Amino acid sequence: MENVTLEQVNRNVIELKRELNKIRELIQESNMELTEEAKSQIKESRKRSLSEFKSQKEMEKKFL
Repeated sequence: MENVTLEQVNRNVIELKRELNKIRELIQESNMELTEEAKSQIKESRKRSLSEFKSQKEMEKKFL
């Protein structure tokens, strides 16, 4: 079995803490609410007919 020093264990623990903090931030961000403006824009876009939107192929022609 490999010998591990306290320094190595400490580095690993510190790295795990950093990763947990990143995960915690991602979870908090996923619980955020949309602004009222964003909600109204979504409602407006849902009222539009699908035929008004450009297809994937049309967008690729324009940008690729």
